[in-house]
Amino acid sequence: MTDHVIIHRLRRLIGRDCRWLGRDCRIVEVLPQEARLVLEMQEETPPVQIDQYGQAAYRGNEIVELPLFDDAGGFSEDLMLLLDELTDDPRATAGGCAVAA
Repeated sequence: MTDHVIIHRLRRLIGRDCRWLGRDCRIVEVLPQEARLVLEMQEETPPVQIDQYGQAAYRGNEIVELPLFDDAGGFSEDLMLLLDELTDDPRATAGGCAVAA
């Protein structure tokens, strides 16, 4: 499968709630130029964000970027863990889980 096809299939997952490393999150974006998948953590109480002076400013969900590929050109371990969680999710749809096939 080409990178273009993979990126297109991953884009269909945007907006999908999922779990990564035991944490609830939502897939919010796929960055093709950077080869990254962006997750927004869905914490019950989001962490405090600080302003440019180091003062507590507001609460906001943590954003995490996962690499799509490893150094050898295969799927990254982080991406595979996320896709495994989607596959194990009983709410998963066949179309959303066919990325790594």
